[in-house]
Amino acid sequence: MSQLAWENWIVRAETKVLHRCCGRGQTKRFLVQYFHDVTGLDASPLSLQGATKNVPSANYYLEAFAESMPFPDCQFDRSTQQRCDARNAIGAIAKNLSGSIPPA
Repeated sequence: MSQLAWENWIVRAETKVLHRCCGRGQTKRFLVQYFHDVTGLDASPLSLQGATKNVPSANYYLEAFAESMPFPDCQFDRSTQQRCDARNAIGAIAKNLSGSIPPA
């Protein structure tokens, strides 16, 4: 993850992070070093199998599209995404988050 993404952002271990389009877990491997509660979301079951294998320390993975995230409002403090098109999911993302990390 680039240093720019973290600039002027306070990192707290208790921050709840949603990692959209988590893929096979490349960025999530980095996130779990800093946060205790990281949830990975991806529409691809094959990617999620890889993520579970690559980052077993992550607390949760969910197969879903960003446009229809099955979470209650404001469940997460921060969000990040990995190379996905979330233009159609802006409303759903805004409902579930109280902040975001810029894309890596």
